[in-house]
Amino acid sequence: MTIAYPNTKVERRIRALGFRLTPQRDLILRVVAARGEHATFDEIYADVRKAAPHVSAATVYRNLETFSRYRLIHGNELAGGKVYELASEEIHHHLICHKCWMDVKVTDAEVRKLFKVLDKHTGFLVLGEHYVFMGLCPDCRREFGDRLGRFSMYPKFRRKPIKKGDKV
Repeated sequence: MTIAYPNTKVERRIRALGFRLTPQRDLILRVVAARGEHATFDEIYADVRKAAPHVSAATVYRNLETFSRYRLIHGNELAGGKVYELASEEIHHHLICHKCWMDVKVTDAEVRKLFKVLDKHTGFLVLGEHYVFMGLCPDCRREFGDRLGRFSMYPKFRRKPIKKGDKV
């Protein structure tokens, strides 16, 4: 599988950490990069198995956790499971609608303002670099008001595919 990393941040971090980049690790990172944002474990594992049938689910899982710990990738919990994306050059965060799953990227500078307010009022220093905020987008908020109602299962984690007319 020949997929270039979309940024050099990952390559720089690997070198700085003295990280041993085995062929399996390299493949898993490249699959995450190719998948883009919000790749599930099942999607990553299926792609890895296509390229290297001998790689086990345990190997993929352990490496995803290791990559998350070293901030080579971000692993975020969404309704129903965990999704992964390659750490990007530009630090960003996500606002995700819990009804329609619209995803709005928010710059780090915008979120840091919130963290400064939290620090000032609580003394709590927020240290992470990639956050997912769940809520209602403007369209769903107009439709449902300010109440959340029933939370939806993230579409990638649903057992049955969403059909037109289904309530999400």
